[in-house]
Amino acid sequence: MNRFVCLLLLGLSSLSVDDCAADGDGYFMYADFWCAIEQTQVEYLVDWYFNKEFTMQYNSTVGNWTGFTPAGFITASLLNEDKQDALQRKVERQLICVNNVGLIINTTEENIAEPSVTLAETTNHNGTVLVCSAYDFYPRFIRVAWYQNGQEVTSGVTISEVMTNGDWTYQVHSYLEYTPGGQDRVSCMVEHASLREPKIYEWGSQSERSYLIGGVCALLLGAVFLSVGLIQYRRKRCDAQCSNPL
Repeated sequence: MNRFVCLLLLGLSSLSVDDCAADGDGYFMYADFWCAIEQTQVEYLVDWYFNKEFTMQYNSTVGNWTGFTPAGFITASLLNEDKQDALQRKVERQLICVNNVGLIINTTEENIAEPSVTLAETTNHNGTVLVCSAYDFYPRFIRVAWYQNGQEVTSGVTISEVMTNGDWTYQVHSYLEYTPGGQDRVSCMVEHASLREPKIYEWGSQSERSYLIGGVCALLLGAVFLSVGLIQYRRKRCDAQCSNPL
């Protein structure tokens, strides 16, 4: 991947507010500060959350805030009209990202971890759902996409938030609502800074391998039961012959 993204060490700032949520968790605000480095371009991002919901984001390339919820739209609009906030973000980009490009790259390269990817199948009220899970990767930014017969699938796809494991690594899960077809080739593609090129994981090959392993196990188990049965039969026959000598 050409794009190199790093969560800053100062990464998380939080502000707790009165506990007045219906579920008792309380309202909680925090922000993630990011530096995205692509060749000579340095992008500064601020992800803002309120009550566990991603509400808005500042992007230095765009030059303003973007809201993703009703409250986020209002707050983003107000901040975009605030010249002092715009100046503050420019200063933050320079001090946090531009002045520390070398440190960010070295820190990320030292801790970089390739994702471990698994495919699974489950069901919901709509039918079959395929799950592509990426575990234990760093840095945080990752792209997971579904392909069917060589074409990217966007309909029926949902993805979880990237979740921390509590040890600098992350995990994410992508879901595809899928109607099985005999000739369909379904795969999950993963792009990450730890990979020289995107990796593709074929659903069919893993599924067929699972069926093969299951079939082999069934045959072995059947052979074991057959062997046990023959041994018991021979013992009973021998006991009967020994108890009735000529």
